[in-house]
Amino acid sequence: MDLRSLPPLQVGPVRGRNRCGAHVVARPMSAHFQHVQSAAAQRPVDPSADRWVGLGEGRSICYREFGAAGGFPVIALHGTPGSRLKFAATHGSAAGLGLRLISPDRWGYGGSDMADDPTLAGYAFDIEQLADGLGLDTFSVAGISGGGPFAAAVAAGLGSRVRGLALISPMGPIAGAVSLGELRPFHRFCFNVLPRLPGGVASVFGLYRAALAVAPGAAIMMSAQRAAAVDRATLRDRRIRIPLSEAFRAGLAGGLQGPVLDLQLFSKPWDIQLGHSTAASRLWIGSEDRNVPLACALQLAAAVGAELTLLEGEGHFWFSRHFGEVLHWLAQGQ
Repeated sequence: MDLRSLPPLQVGPVRGRNRCGAHVVARPMSAHFQHVQSAAAQRPVDPSADRWVGLGEGRSICYREFGAAGGFPVIALHGTPGSRLKFAATHGSAAGLGLRLISPDRWGYGGSDMADDPTLAGYAFDIEQLADGLGLDTFSVAGISGGGPFAAAVAAGLGSRVRGLALISPMGPIAGAVSLGELRPFHRFCFNVLPRLPGGVASVFGLYRAALAVAPGAAIMMSAQRAAAVDRATLRDRRIRIPLSEAFRAGLAGGLQGPVLDLQLFSKPWDIQLGHSTAASRLWIGSEDRNVPLACALQLAAAVGAELTLLEGEGHFWFSRHFGEVLHWLAQGQ
């Protein structure tokens, strides 16, 4: 299907309440940010170009860029599963805000190589090499869903180089952070049972990859059967469902190492000092999110000292319609 034939998706601010019950509404970008961006900073990148940066030990990171070529850099980390295509929809808005989103395939996804001894703490050093290779001094980091733990690790590991940390519907710490009784049965299975079953995670995602190859739209809707009604409604929109399936397919094209590693790392105690992050931080989570445990996301917000925005009535996929909220916040931190 040609997405250009569809009407444009309306992306606006999302309303919600913060932890104290106060209304949260995205503020318009200030006049300062509307006028100080130079023409060079707002020149858009080519969002369809795959790029690579070499790392040590013969490995490399594959990534795409979205937004403005000369904009303030934001390293944007996809979820589980996902790929470098995840943030493609933000391209035009990011360019207008003077942001340059650098979206890598995480370990084991798409075109990026797996680390020899992968840990959350170790991921920060790969991103440090990516930033060095791109000539970035300081930058912000965003992580969505399963990318949240990796984004938090980067902020904790790289200190003052990370200006801002945006955590979008993120996975939070489980082991030693919350009791099993605080988790839904689905989450207890995913993070306490499935990773212990030999080949369990690979089998589940292998079937999902096969379904995506045959009927991508149906596969997305099938995986959303246990999601909140607001998420199912969001995914019925082809302008959201089709790009999401393409991002998933790209991430799983090279194998299943990525999701297998994710669930292993998420279910164990995290080897990072979350309190070491000095970045301005904000975490958004929908009250109806059933993809990640809400209690764990709240623990993550407290651990990094993030401003918490609890979005009443929103689900896991609220970002697909309201990414402007996050981009505006990132732009204000330049």
